[in-house]
Amino acid sequence: MARIDVDSKPQEKKLQRPSPIQPDLSYLIHLQRPAGSLRLREGYPRALMAGAHLSRFQGRGVEFDEVRPYQPGDEIRNMDWRVTARTGKPHTKLFREERERPALLLIDLRPAMFFATRGALKAVIAAECATLLGWSVVHQGDRVGALIVDAGSEAATVRPARGKRAVMRMLGQMVNHPQWRQRLADPGGSLLPALQRAAHAARAGSMILMVSDARGFDDAAEAQMIRLLKHHQVLFVMVFDPFEKRLPETGILQASDGRAIRRINAADTAVRDRLAAQYAARRARLQGLEKTPGFFLIECATTDDPFTVLQARLGVAR
Repeated sequence: MARIDVDSKPQEKKLQRPSPIQPDLSYLIHLQRPAGSLRLREGYPRALMAGAHLSRFQGRGVEFDEVRPYQPGDEIRNMDWRVTARTGKPHTKLFREERERPALLLIDLRPAMFFATRGALKAVIAAECATLLGWSVVHQGDRVGALIVDAGSEAATVRPARGKRAVMRMLGQMVNHPQWRQRLADPGGSLLPALQRAAHAARAGSMILMVSDARGFDDAAEAQMIRLLKHHQVLFVMVFDPFEKRLPETGILQASDGRAIRRINAADTAVRDRLAAQYAARRARLQGLEKTPGFFLIECATTDDPFTVLQARLGVAR
């Protein structure tokens, strides 16, 4: 099982994931400690409220930007008297305002996420990734909300708010979601409806943190994602099982959702090629979006430790 050090005290034991098939609330709550060291990518979102992130808007703030020659209309209180005395010409200080960067978590709990051949279910890995990102947002003082997507027509919604309560509401919705108890046969279609809900729920300048296996990321969903990137930053965590990349040549394989059994002939080259091509196509779409400003992709396998993956890609907060 994956292990995460949740405390700097050497005498404390590392926390171990309780179950690979079901998220544990106490475990997810404890992830707030390591999440404090994650650093979400710096950016300049176009948000409207005061907060803790720098924007490219010029204005009176707490972060010094640069010194430039005085222009008529500049405030006298912003004069840089040292530069003025040194150059003999009036100069004024410019500041960059601090602005809020709210975050919206989009968590995929459609039936196809309840699959794994090793490690933990994709849905369990997604829950841990979303929890770490949510706690990270709280640590940096921003508001966080969530949309939990399933195969139904409606998504569970947690309104953006500051503080631990916002993440706790998300964890409650996630851990108690009916999909953990009763699997739906419908694997879920396009991701377009989920992205449309995100566009409606997220304020301009938000960071959208999406955790999914990218099934259903079709042409329409890709076009919607491109529209989202005009107003938001998007961090996409793609969760996958190693078998999705390439099935081993092992003969007949069985998969079950607890009700029905499906058999796959892994000895058939055509079957292996077809399944590998489906995974490669989803991955290629997301990799292509990395050329679009504001989009960032992280890949996390069911055998990975989500904290280690996020830490390696996002870096450590100073």
